[in-house]
Amino acid sequence: MSEAGVTKNPWRGKVVRVSKDGKTVRVHVPTSVVHSKYGKTLHRHIPLRADTNGNEVAEGQEVDVLPSRRISKSKSWKVTAVFAGH
Repeated sequence: MSEAGVTKNPWRGKVVRVSKDGKTVRVHVPTSVVHSKYGKTLHRHIPLRADTNGNEVAEGQEVDVLPSRRISKSKSWKVTAVFAGH
């Protein structure tokens, strides 16, 4: 079975919330879009819920996430790397 449509390029984002059991994190991935009429760059974020795979993750840390199979209703990403926070 091929993995067509699945990217191996991780998205980097910031952890904004960790669940009580520590298995799920909410990650905001920053994006930029250009306004169609005025041309101004708007800074947005994409909210994701990701599985921690047993990694120790705290709020404010930078993480890399990759898409995976559906884990729960809202969780379809996995944390692959954890970096120091600010």
